[in-house]
Parts: sequence; structure tokens; C-alpha cells
Amino acid sequence: MRVFGVLAFTLVIGVGSIAAGQSPQPSTPGQTAQPGQPAPGPPSRTPARPLRPGELAPKGTAVLRGQVLAAGSGTPIRRAQVRAMSMDGRGGGVTGTDAEGRYEIKDLPGGRYSISATKTGFISSQYGQRRPGEPGTPIEITDGMAADKLNFTLARGGVIAGRILDDTGDPMAGVQVAAMRYGFMAGSRRLIGAGSEGGNDRTDDQGGFRLYGLPPGDYYVSATYRNMMILGPEINNTQADGYAPTYFPGTPNLAEAQRVSPKAGQEVSGVIFSLMVSRLARISGRALNSRGEPATRATVMLMPAETMSGMFMTMGNAMVGADGAFQIPNVAAGRYLLNIRPMGMPTPTDEFAALPVTVGTEDIDNVIVSTAVGGTARGVVMSDTGEPLPVRPEQIQLFAGSVDPTVMSPSMGGPPRVNDDFSFELTSLFDRRIIRGGMMGAPGWSLKAVRFDGEDITDEGMEFVPGRNIEGLQVVFTQKITDLSGLVTDERGKPVLDASVVIFPANRDKWRAQSRYVRTLRPDTQGRYNIKSLPPGEDYLVIAVQNLESGQGGDPEFLARAKEEAKPFTLNEGETKSVDVKLSTLVP
Repeated sequence: MRVFGVLAFTLVIGVGSIAAGQSPQPSTPGQTAQPGQPAPGPPSRTPARPLRPGELAPKGTAVLRGQVLAAGSGTPIRRAQVRAMSMDGRGGGVTGTDAEGRYEIKDLPGGRYSISATKTGFISSQYGQRRPGEPGTPIEITDGMAADKLNFTLARGGVIAGRILDDTGDPMAGVQVAAMRYGFMAGSRRLIGAGSEGGNDRTDDQGGFRLYGLPPGDYYVSATYRNMMILGPEINNTQADGYAPTYFPGTPNLAEAQRVSPKAGQEVSGVIFSLMVSRLARISGRALNSRGEPATRATVMLMPAETMSGMFMTMGNAMVGADGAFQIPNVAAGRYLLNIRPMGMPTPTDEFAALPVTVGTEDIDNVIVSTAVGGTARGVVMSDTGEPLPVRPEQIQLFAGSVDPTVMSPSMGGPPRVNDDFSFELTSLFDRRIIRGGMMGAPGWSLKAVRFDGEDITDEGMEFVPGRNIEGLQVVFTQKITDLSGLVTDERGKPVLDASVVIFPANRDKWRAQSRYVRTLRPDTQGRYNIKSLPPGEDYLVIAVQNLESGQGGDPEFLARAKEEAKPFTLNEGETKSVDVKLSTLVP
């Protein structure tokens, strides 16, 4: 018998923090595109003025046009979705292609855009992308400009097809099958999802599955049988063994798994394997609230201790009974978090808990989990000059994200509330959080600092104790943003388009996940890069390399090697600076 009497809260989910003044960019899960012939540039552009309070971003007059074709055959792709996303925080547009594969996105404000094309069964692509897993080339336009021939050539994705069987060779229905690969996430190399629409499937009545739209690469096929029936504590489950998560060709050990490597447009079939039978454990106990009473109207969710690809997979569910009792049967060996959450939409007074549990082959009984109300952060959103902000309160986005987005937590935090007087409240907070903010429809503004009790906690974050209210936070925005640009050239002095520019500080302590100081971007169609709102600093480095994997620019191991060849520069508050960079021969 094992008793857990101490609540162990873990780090919070990274909800997707807004880096200072930066608009989110589309993901690039391994795709290939042809750049076409864009309109000449770079155009001169007057920076957009800040929006007045209550003013929405106006429509522009720029137009993007192009065609989406299938690789190999060159046939037009109909009903492909093409999306333009502003990298200056001024909106974008989306449209579908016609019978000739042509598209047109109108009414765009001048600025720098990232353009992507997607179609079911094909490998998604960003404009100008040359290799799978790399970002595309941004397009710079001005009002009144018509940028033509922004063309895409989409390759059909690879396919992995097969069947999942039980230990007697009979087909198994309802098994979750996923294509997994190694990639960079949160600054380290780990097993992540395939990054395609068809990267997951559930087996049919014949045990069949089909994973499609896969970029070329090496994949591990995983199969997990999850009985999602929610059991009440009054049901006695006596099942002693069951099916453990299994990798192709039939092993629970990733080190023994066999890679499957489809090429673009290739179907690899015959991936057939049986789920492994193993001794499964039962977790049972009681959930109590902060007053020592049964935590009724709550559910128990069992989740892996670490996430893959930012997705959180539930491995078991249970209802909490009237006396606080719960049980989760059929748990395979592994490390988990036992999460207690209230049913329905969370409120600031709801209680949560997360308890780490290591499961072997023996049942774990008499687990005691104590819930608690999360911490609350209150403060004010303000400008660094004390002048009114140029937006309405509802245009302000605040997040309290985890220092490690791959670790589960008791609560994602309640929805942020910004009041008419620009005071704010963040609720249901546990452990160390990093607060980030952005303003929709206010280009030229950036997060400057998050302060508490006179100290800058922007990058260190704040520890939140259950039930404790933190008052007096200041989320400060500024118009004194940095503007860094430069030209990327090869050894002959010619512009380079297919490189990744990595900007990072010399201080290794700042090479952390979600760091504001580490950025990766691509040059535009003229070989120029541009990035705004980097935090001021005197110890920056910049390097341009080819063949950098998506997410690798934040890998400390890569940054350590890049530091030896990178070009140093300084960047003061509000400074506009040009730093040209030669293409490095460093192999990522």
C-alpha cells in the first residue's frame, strides 16, 4: 500500500505566449515549395501609425496572386487553402484556389507576410520553402502593390498503412495509431508528432489504419489502446493484464522500434504488428479538497508526465465519488501525472491538483490527492511613458505560460480578464509562470517588461503558491522597439534566400525555452532579414546557416557551436540597426 499525502504541483502548460510585438507564424511541418517570381523589392515602407483607442486595423490595397500546382505532374490543385499572415501584427487573409489552381488574396495592408498553402493529402508548404522542416521566405509588400507569381508546387505526402492485431492475431478496432519522429521542441531534440493532418488515425473494424500527408523522413509508428470509459469508484475492475503502448514491429521499447521511411508520394504498406500484453496496474484512492472534504463533481485524468509535440494525451479517466473515491484501471508501466479537475468550465474558486505517480506492475492503492485553489495575479497594463494605450482592453492578450511547455500541470490557468481601467486578473495559477502580453491591432508596440515589487520578472517568471493572491504586477508596453535588419550573402557577395538567420545572446543563461532573446527567421526574396522587438542588449550574436531543422535554432547545443562563428553586435532601446551577415559553413 502506498499513500501520497503531499500535493506535488508541476509546471504549467505553455498556452502559447506572445513574444514581444511578434505575430505568431505558421508552423512548418516539413514541406517543399517553389518560390516563383515575386514582385520586385524591397519596397520602401512608412511604418504604420499606432491605432487610436477603439480603432480597428483598416483594410489595405495590396494583392497577392499565384498558382498552386502538383509536383511531378504540374496539374493545378483545386480548393487548396492559401493563407497570408502578417508578420507585423496587421492581420492577413485566406482563400481557396480555383479550378486552375489560382488564388488571389486582396485588401491586405502593406507589410511583411508569410504565405502558406495546404491541401489534404499533400505536404503543406510555405512560400519559398526549399527543404522539408525549414521555414519559408517572407514577402514584403506596400499598399497598392500587386505581387504576382507567388507560386507553390505541393508534393503528395507519404503514407504509412497497416493493421493492428491483438496477441492472438485478431484485428483490433479503436486503437490510436500515430507517426512519431525526432525533432526539436522547447530547445531539445525529442520524439514529436508527424506534424501533418493525417499523422494520427484510429483503427477500423479490421484493425486497419492509414497515416497520410507525411513529409519525407524517418518515423516510428506507435499504437495505444485506450479504454476511454469513465468508471465510477463503485465498479470493481479485476482485470489483471492488458495491452501496453507498442511500437512497430511489436515492442514496448522505443530503442527496439523499427523506423518506417516513406518518401514524398510513396505509400509504405504492410506495417502490421500486435499489441504487447503486459501486467496492468490499477490506481485507486481518494480526492479531497482544501477543507479535507471529498472533492465531488470532479474528474481524475491520468496523463504522461511529459508531452510529445505539445499534445496532452489522456491515458485514463475516472469520476470522483461522493466520498472522494476514484479508480483508474488498466494502467501500463510508466511515469504519469494524476490530475484532478472540476467538471465544466473552470472558475476562479475551483480547485485543482496534479500528483506525479510512477506505475510498475503492482496496483497502487489508497492514494490521497489534495486539491487547492490556484494563485491569482492582479495588476495593471500600462505604457512605459504613462500615456494611454492605443487599444481597447479587449485587444490586450495576456498569458501566464509555463517555463517548460512540455510538462503537464494542475491547471492551464483561468481566462485572463482586462478591465476597462486596464487592470487585469489571472487566476488558477500554479508553480512558476512567465507572463507575456501583446496588443492586437497595435503595430509598433511591444512588451517591454513585467514588473513586481520594483523588480523585472519578465524572463525569470514568478512562483505561484496555491491560494495566494499576488497584487501590484505591472505589464509594461513600449513604442521604443528595436528594429534589426541586414543582408545575407554568400562568399561571392550574392544574396542568399535559403538560409536561416539565428539571433541569440552570448549569455548562455538566456538560452532557455521560449526565450525572448533567441529568434530564428528567413531572409526575404532579396536576401534581407528583418526582426522587430528584440529586447535591448549589448551581447547579441547573429549567424546564417543552411539546413537548419525547424526548432533547432533554440537548441543550446547548436547555439554553443554557433557562438564560435557568430557575428557580435549590440542593440539599444528603440534602436534601428543593420547588421549584414555572411553565410556560415557550420553544419547544424
